Amino acid sequence: MILYEAIKYKYPTAEPQKDFELRNDGDGSYINEWYLDVPKPTVEELKKWWEESKANQMYQPPLPLDYLAQEVAKEKLMRKQLEHQCDHLTKELKALKSEILFIKGGSET
Repeated sequence: MILYEAIKYKYPTAEPQKDFELRNDGDGSYINEWYLDVPKPTVEELKKWWEESKANQMYQPPLPLDYLAQEVAKEKLMRKQLEHQCDHLTKELKALKSEILFIKGGSET
């Protein structure tokens, strides 16, 4: 049984690391954390969902690679936004420094 696919079959909008966390310590995978507003599924429920997902040919679980690509895209966007904010703050700090030096009667170096 692949827990990720069983959970995504039942809760297709659930996001790993946000809504649930899976873990494998060498003795098999298990749900380490469950953040959805529904009861944490039992092993029996997970097995049932897994079997249903295999029987339902129309269901295609999202590939973990697709999920990672989305996360990388989000991170790139956040990084670009932070770089923009950093540039803006740097300009503001230079302007403040110039004003302070002007008020003190000094010159910018």
